Amino acid sequence: MPSVEVEVQVGGAGGWRPKQQQKHRHHHHPLEIRQVWADNVDREFKLIRAAIERFPYVSMDTEFPGVIHHPPPAVHHSTLTAPQRYALLKSNVDALHLIQVGLALAPSPGSPPALAFQINLRGFDPRVHRHAPDSVRLLASSGLICNPAVAWVTFSSAYDFAYLVKLLMGRKLPRALPDFLRYVRVYFGAAVYDVKHMARVACASHGEVALLGGLERVAAALRVRRAAGQGHQAASDSVLTWDTFREMARIYFPKEGSLEPCAGVLYGLELPN
Repeated sequence: MPSVEVEVQVGGAGGWRPKQQQKHRHHHHPLEIRQVWADNVDREFKLIRAAIERFPYVSMDTEFPGVIHHPPPAVHHSTLTAPQRYALLKSNVDALHLIQVGLALAPSPGSPPALAFQINLRGFDPRVHRHAPDSVRLLASSGLICNPAVAWVTFSSAYDFAYLVKLLMGRKLPRALPDFLRYVRVYFGAAVYDVKHMARVACASHGEVALLGGLERVAAALRVRRAAGQGHQAASDSVLTWDTFREMARIYFPKEGSLEPCAGVLYGLELPN
């Protein structure tokens, strides 16, 4: 499928500055989602490499086939410890494969995304298209991975990062949760913000129970509308995640440094300090 040409609105990169989030709250131009398929993957990743220096704030979402392994019938998922949740996640991720990866790139913490990509993996035929090592080569050389200048925003991202870590490692996930979290930090750095964890913090500190739930519910509670695409498409959800993050940070984390306690914490895999 041919990609869609977009007009890139260029802004200056910089550090994580919550005060900037008072500006550029709305999308002034329609955001086009660039579709990435086997026939244009090299061109699109070249664009990502060229853009990442100016747009180092990345929102990420994935689509995958669901889960095939569940807790025992008598055990509710909410009662599992973080290591037990990780063991369940590992059994699912080791057995299944990604369908899509969505990326939304923004120039600053308070700006709307300037670019959005949907990397479609289901359409890759391993008999005629690039295989996993080539995919890893493109991802690793994209400027997104092992780049301390890049900040990541996600929503309930344990499975998202697990699938990407599995892809980058080229093998099954580590057995222990602390080892997995170390890989996340190595590949994606310390500036990783999970909006669902932020919502839990906001609920605890402000009593905002409306912020508990899935991405659509949290976005609706903050009066954030979907700016492009449709639900359960990775790129569209990554854009909605970014806009939800911006509004939540503006309202509940307005002070300099107030987001830092949330950095590096993946919802559901929180370890005690």
